[in-house]
Amino acid sequence: MDDPAPGDGGGGASEDGAGARGGMGGEGGGGADGVTTVQVGGVSWDEEGTVCVDPGAQGGAGGQGGEGGSGGVFAGACEPLDPVGANVPLPPPGCWYSSIGDGVFRNGECCYEFTASCGGSGRPFLVGERARTAREQRRDAGGWGGAPRPDLAGLGEEARAALAEAWLRDALLEHASVASFSRFALEMMAVGAPAEMLAAAHEAARDEVRHAALCFGLASAYAGAALEPAPFAFGGVVEVTSDLAELAARAVREGCIGETLAAVQASEQLAHATDAAVRSVLAAIADDEARHAELAWRFVAWALQTGGEAVRRAVAAAFEAGLAAPSPSVAATDASADALAAHGRSGDAVVAASWRRAIAEVVTPAMRALLSAQAAG
Repeated sequence: MDDPAPGDGGGGASEDGAGARGGMGGEGGGGADGVTTVQVGGVSWDEEGTVCVDPGAQGGAGGQGGEGGSGGVFAGACEPLDPVGANVPLPPPGCWYSSIGDGVFRNGECCYEFTASCGGSGRPFLVGERARTAREQRRDAGGWGGAPRPDLAGLGEEARAALAEAWLRDALLEHASVASFSRFALEMMAVGAPAEMLAAAHEAARDEVRHAALCFGLASAYAGAALEPAPFAFGGVVEVTSDLAELAARAVREGCIGETLAAVQASEQLAHATDAAVRSVLAAIADDEARHAELAWRFVAWALQTGGEAVRRAVAAAFEAGLAAPSPSVAATDASADALAAHGRSGDAVVAASWRRAIAEVVTPAMRALLSAQAAG
């Protein structure tokens, strides 16, 4: 996949092209796709990147020379990283490591290529089969701070940084969802979808503008700086499909599965949150994502009635692939887990349990009813 672009505070590209490890907004390195470039997989997506650690923290003798080195001379090999080990840097927000490769020593650190499974907010904007977001930028007076201010009392610097990064990731995904629903509306026109569905797609895009503003507002409060999206890099072309089977399959992955799980996840986070500002944001997102998921189910039902066997095969295959995606693995519990949950960021175990319930109790029964009704018709 393409290297992620550095966000504000991200590292610059090094001479070997690996990129220095970035701050909030990216792992570093070059690229033009935005803060995140990910592979969508229905229930979740996979993200690839590089994580670097000080070899001294692994019991080595210190890093070798060069800017950013930790001093001394590193004489040994980089040790394997345990994905849930206490000394492993956190994966990208909303993600959990599924694999970490062998370490390579460079720029004074041991660097490891990783694959992480992720789940996020909103409907992804795809370019090919990859999801794209804008980068974030900082402004003295941002125009996207639409959330009530959370109570920061009792939050340490590390917890605030984690919350800022997590809510920023959600903000960028929600922002990208505006483009996704706008394109979905054009594609509905291309396949002759009913007027009420077209209207609902435009309403959903407006919802996502509000979601993005709410999430940017929370991220800004935790970061202590006004955060907002930079211009979205569309690349001059927005592809619109008129293939009903392709569009129905994408609606299954992104809507019937993805947005159903997003609504359930937001509801689960709401149940554990105690901060009043965060609860108001999550309540709005949970309600809206449920309506967006309902739109996807209605569109797929219409597509099945309209498109016949070719659409049915595409829809059935999309459900099979999406529901085969792995559930989150459970990472080690962080000491600040309760504080993060109070501000809407429940841990991996909570997310995994909510996804499993949603798949078993909502998505699978609805899928069977949908396909059975089409076959009977």
